[in-house]
Amino acid sequence: MTKLKTYLPLVLIVIIYSSCGVSRPPANLYGPAMYASDIAYQPKPLSTDSVHHATYVSASYWSANAPNDNNNGDELTGVQFNISQGHTFKMFNVSYNAFGGFGSYANQTNTNTAAFNYFRNKGFGELGGRFSVNTFITSGLVDIRLIGFEMAYSHEMGDFADYRRLLAGQSGYYIDPRTDLVTLGGTSEVVWHNKKNPLQFGLRVFLGETLGDNTYRNANNATQLYYPNTHPYSMAYFMQIKNAIFTFELNGNGAQIRAGLRF
Repeated sequence: MTKLKTYLPLVLIVIIYSSCGVSRPPANLYGPAMYASDIAYQPKPLSTDSVHHATYVSASYWSANAPNDNNNGDELTGVQFNISQGHTFKMFNVSYNAFGGFGSYANQTNTNTAAFNYFRNKGFGELGGRFSVNTFITSGLVDIRLIGFEMAYSHEMGDFADYRRLLAGQSGYYIDPRTDLVTLGGTSEVVWHNKKNPLQFGLRVFLGETLGDNTYRNANNATQLYYPNTHPYSMAYFMQIKNAIFTFELNGNGAQIRAGLRF
C-alpha cells in the first residue's frame, strides 16, 4: 500500500500529461512555400550619408524547413533577386522593394516511393514586393531605428502550388492552398558606421503575423484544423563595404544570405 501511495501521483501525472498531448494528423501538411520566409531586410541610407537616397540591387539564397511538426524534415530552398529604393529624411526613412525568384520543395519526410502522391521535388516561383518605414534618432555614429513597420506581399506559382490544390480533398492530407501571402509586423534596428564612413553595420529584429487563415485543413474534414508552429520573425545582420552590401538573416524556419550593390 505504501508503494502504491508513492507511485500513484506519478501515474496520475503521466495520465494527465498524455491526455493533454497534441494529436497529429495521419499523414501530411503542406502550406505556402514562402510562409515565414517572405520578410527580408531592406537597407536604407544612414542620416550621416552624403546622399540620402539610394538604389540597392541584390541576389539571395534562402533555405527553410516546412513550418509544421509532421513534415519538418522537408526542405525549401530558393534563389531570389531584389531591387529596392531607400530614402532617409529628417526623422524617418522609407524603403520599397520588388523581388522575384524560384525554388524547390524537397520531400525528405516520406521516403516510400510507392506511396500515393509521392514526390521527390516540386518547383515553385515567386513574385512580390515589400515596404518598410522607420523613425530614428542619431547618437554619434549610430542611427537608432527604434520603431519601425514592415510589410511583404508574395505570390507563389508553379508545381508545388498545383500539387497542394490537387491534394486539398484527399484523405490524410491537410493543406493550406494559398498562393498569396501578406505579412506585416514591427521592427527595431540599430545601424552604425566607422569614422571614415566606408563601413556600415546593422542589426534588425522583426516580429509579425501573416494575415488570413493560417491553418492546414482537409476539404472533406472541415472540423479538423492544424496550425503552423511559428509566427513570422527574423533577425538580420547587415554590412556595407563601400558600395557592396551583404545581409545574413535568420527566421522562424531557416535562413538567407544576400549580396549586392548600392547605387
